Amino acid sequence: MARQHAETSHALKIFWLRKQGYFPQGYNMKWGTVTWTNGEHESSISISVMVGSGIRDYIHLHYTHTNRWSGEKSDMDYNINLVTTPCRYGGVRYWFICPLTKNESYCGRRIGVLYLCGKYYGCRHCCNVAYNSQFEGGNFRVGSICEPDVEKAYKDIKREYYNGKPTRRHKRYLRLREKMNRSWMRAGAKFGMNF
Repeated sequence: MARQHAETSHALKIFWLRKQGYFPQGYNMKWGTVTWTNGEHESSISISVMVGSGIRDYIHLHYTHTNRWSGEKSDMDYNINLVTTPCRYGGVRYWFICPLTKNESYCGRRIGVLYLCGKYYGCRHCCNVAYNSQFEGGNFRVGSICEPDVEKAYKDIKREYYNGKPTRRHKRYLRLREKMNRSWMRAGAKFGMNF
């Protein structure tokens, strides 16, 4: 299965919900609608958050899922558990608990972002979601160093030498360039190329 891009996936973020006032102090239930717009296409989901009941905190999701290929519509209506961790200076931080199973085992990860995969929302590991930076590759990335990193380090240099010694930024650039060159040499040797 191909990986989805996190930046273009439908995501529910705890941090955004908190900013919108879904997690106030004390017992509370709040509901609303989250909408995503992708060009001319618009998607929405109805949510309600129940916190402070003393029994179980959860977020309730209600939406209609349309199968891309068949056009078949499914009414989705389920809860996702929430847990809290204490904050250093008081209060609590809320987290989703991933409700999905992968390879026949329950995930149950404590996460801050849920992604839509298929009909259900889950963590990025279960949904096979990756960030755009994870897709960088090909000619620009060799090992952990890429050409833009080296170019940025070069542009950050204001002065190469001070009192006859290389400056800290110049040394950083030289280290990155050397590391990238070594990576290119190893990659070339692996494939039988000579540079």
